[in-house]
Amino acid sequence: MGYNHAMDLMILQKPEILLAGLSFFGDPFDTNNVWSEENHIGRAWQRLIRYLSQHSSTLPHRAAVDVFYEVHIYGDETNTQGLFEVFVGFPIERLEAVPVELSLKVLPATEYAVLTLQGEAILSDWVMDIDRWLVEAGYERSYPYSAQYYDARFKGLDQIADSILDVYMPVRKTII
Repeated sequence: MGYNHAMDLMILQKPEILLAGLSFFGDPFDTNNVWSEENHIGRAWQRLIRYLSQHSSTLPHRAAVDVFYEVHIYGDETNTQGLFEVFVGFPIERLEAVPVELSLKVLPATEYAVLTLQGEAILSDWVMDIDRWLVEAGYERSYPYSAQYYDARFKGLDQIADSILDVYMPVRKTII
């Protein structure tokens, strides 16, 4: 079931975002087709949380301790085979002294369509709603990724009814 959030969607300019974390490439839902700690995305989060609990003192440039991102990066294999990269990580202040075990992502400064989801809407098929809204509002995706922004408002899958997260979709005005 879709979740119509057109009124809650806004356009926001964001500066470059530096992230450190871990990635998975493939079909993240081939083992479990729902939001779950048992699919590949859930396992990537488990690996990141485990790494952070063991190495928090080696991350001197972490920008915020309660902020995380999940970035879905789309390529040629996404439409043809359902394969894409999922990066889970946290913001850092600068690309310096980042432990070798972590991957880096630099999200460009750009405009984003930002959608705030709450409760069961987080589990809905909101991607189609965003795409429909973009067309209706005269926007298109500007980069092949989307990012989910997690902060203290997200309580976890076991408390989804009390959780909130933001979705960032990089956009630009459609050129006619």
